[in-house]
Amino acid sequence: MAIAIALKPDTIDRLDLTPLSAALEPLMAAGTLLEHHQSLSFTIEYPRPDEEPDLELSELAPVRLWFIRADVCYPWLPYLLNWSEGELVRYAAMLIPHEFHPQQGIVFNPQALDIFVMAKVFTLWQWLQAHGYAAPEKVKAMAAIFGYELDSDLFTLL
Repeated sequence: MAIAIALKPDTIDRLDLTPLSAALEPLMAAGTLLEHHQSLSFTIEYPRPDEEPDLELSELAPVRLWFIRADVCYPWLPYLLNWSEGELVRYAAMLIPHEFHPQQGIVFNPQALDIFVMAKVFTLWQWLQAHGYAAPEKVKAMAAIFGYELDSDLFTLL
C-alpha cells in the first residue's frame, strides 16, 4: 500500500509534521509499520524565489528544515521511503550538504555522506531489531544505494 504525504508551503513554514504523523501514527498503533517498507513518498509544493526559479527543493532552507525535523522525530523514516522512486536520495539531499552537477547530478559531500549512511545503518538496525525483525539485507540495500558495501560482520558487532 502506497503512502503519499502532501507537503504544502504553510505546513513547511510552520514545521508542521501533522501530515507525516497522521500517516504514520495509525500504522505504529496497529503494529504494521514494518509492512510498509519502501512505500512512502512526498509530494512537495513550495515556491521558488523569483530570482532563482530553478532551485531544487533541497536548496530551499524551509524545506530542508522541515525534513531535518522529520528526521529527528522519525529517524527510521528511510526504511519507509520509496527507494526505487528516488525518495531516499531526495531525503538524503535534504539532510546532507551537496552540489548539483549537470552531468553527474547530485554529488554529496563525502564525509557528510559517510556520517549519514552509517548513522542510518545503526539507527535502522537498532530499530528493526527492537521490532523483532533482524533484516541486515534491508540495511545493506539502503547503504548500497549510496555506494556503500557493508560487510555482514558489522551486524554481528552490533
